[in-house]
Amino acid sequence: MGKPMRITALIMALCTIFGLVPAQAAVFHSDVRVMLSIGKVREFTFTPVGEFSLQEDEDIHVGAEELTVKAVGGQVSITFGDDTVTAPSLTLLNENYGETTDYIRLKNSEHGTCTYLGNMTFDVYEGVLRARNQLPIEQYLYGVVPHEMSNSFPLEALKAQAVCARSYVMGYCSRYATRSYDIRDTSSDQVYRGYASKNTRAIAAVDATAGQVLTYEGNIIEAYYSASNGGQTERTGNVWENDLPYYTNLDDPYDLLNESSIEEKSFIPEKFDETTLRFMDPAVRFAIERAAYEAAGREVELVSTVSVTPKTPEYDEPSRSYTEADLTLIVGYTDDDGADKQGQVTVTLTLSELSFGSYENTLGRMSAKKTRLRLYGAERGEYYYINEKYTGWFITARRYGHGIGLSQRSAQERARAGQKYDEITSFYYVGASLDTVGTYDTAPKLAGGDYKVRSWGVSGISPGTDVEKLLDELDSDGDLSIINEDGDAKTGDLATGDFVRTVYGDGHTFFDLPIVIFGDIDGDGDVGTKEDILTLQEHLLRIQLISGPYLKAADVNHDGEVNLEDMIKLIRYSQGDEKISQED
Repeated sequence: MGKPMRITALIMALCTIFGLVPAQAAVFHSDVRVMLSIGKVREFTFTPVGEFSLQEDEDIHVGAEELTVKAVGGQVSITFGDDTVTAPSLTLLNENYGETTDYIRLKNSEHGTCTYLGNMTFDVYEGVLRARNQLPIEQYLYGVVPHEMSNSFPLEALKAQAVCARSYVMGYCSRYATRSYDIRDTSSDQVYRGYASKNTRAIAAVDATAGQVLTYEGNIIEAYYSASNGGQTERTGNVWENDLPYYTNLDDPYDLLNESSIEEKSFIPEKFDETTLRFMDPAVRFAIERAAYEAAGREVELVSTVSVTPKTPEYDEPSRSYTEADLTLIVGYTDDDGADKQGQVTVTLTLSELSFGSYENTLGRMSAKKTRLRLYGAERGEYYYINEKYTGWFITARRYGHGIGLSQRSAQERARAGQKYDEITSFYYVGASLDTVGTYDTAPKLAGGDYKVRSWGVSGISPGTDVEKLLDELDSDGDLSIINEDGDAKTGDLATGDFVRTVYGDGHTFFDLPIVIFGDIDGDGDVGTKEDILTLQEHLLRIQLISGPYLKAADVNHDGEVNLEDMIKLIRYSQGDEKISQED
């Protein structure tokens, strides 16, 4: 896309580098483009199951025959039988798109061999092959939910995960209009392993929540989630930079109840003796002995612990992510006259500097060894050994992940306790609403007046048309508004990538239909500018691929394809030698 979007891309890059969080808003997208992890390969073979055609040559149909995909210089080739097609990118179109009958199985370097529904695009990047899977978002979720959680989880937990994952991917579809893909298939975004019919519970959870997303003030939010939060949810401003109002610090006891929530604990006994010293982690014991020696100014022997108090939270209250702990100890020493004495010292330990293993308690909690956990603290407790218990304190490390939004382990425990998925999501996303996204077929019909309304968008809009003019001519049984690609209310002149939003039913159901202005390819509202030409050029050269309404807007000659003929027409328009009609 043009300059405005390249600036957005730069901002996103800076967000990644400096830990910022972009504005969390999105609009609905029916499909998603997933970059698959196929490793650094230059050639592979596979056999599609079902019926596929080649987008670049509509006369070519394949199915049930072995195909070879190969990197040829900077281009990609597909060989089937005696025929080979070579181009900058090649796409196999699923002729039963949206069904589960036709699929492609590819070896994934992260997940093993996976089954992929939908379409598959191949190209070459830095000398190796890339594969992008485009499919309906609901089918995409079939491959996310059972792997971000587990197909064995309670159904209500899986439903909550489906809502979060759907909302999360919507944000990514809204972010990267000029990128050749929306999201990756690994935990750096969210895990996607393709389709497996055996994941019946997860599939049922996706189907039962079809189209449901979390919104805040009308915008779909990127619903962050993590494996466990250590007993307290976290604010985005504590992990990244800017605070989002629906993420707050809340105590989450259900996370601690789950035996699979990873934690590390190091025991500090109330009484130090030959037995209890054996229960201590050597590194922690050494740190305490060294600190006590420095505090007393002489050799000391640990006698007992008076108190262990966590302090100095890493963030503002009510955060319990502590950075230090004060230990008040009774120590024995020999004075200058050779007499044995006892005294009290208080030492401070920096918790993040301690490296200790786990204490596996009697609840059978999963043990861990020096896992990268993020929530440090100290608490009173008892160490159980055979039939004896020893009182003292534990230095703790919990929270596997950033702790923002839904805790998957807590959701599992909440569902076991009888909570429904909407109760679960309402706890983690404070003030957010559970809304449903309709479809073109289910939403109230949109009458366009002089404008054309179709399943792919609203067209026939002249450059310079403002929001009020369009709304005056549109008619629907629902409530209409215009929003931009970030989900915010639109003002001023319209542009490709804006949306007509229809809100209907009980006010918690909506549908977004994109606006297309032919020749406005960079989404700034102007037609045939230098940036539009550059954007189309980069698309044709496969440098930055465009999609959705921007791709529709690039079809300036209205022949159903985007190719060099559109580029020529766009250039001639910019020189005053051609006209671009908004009537297609």
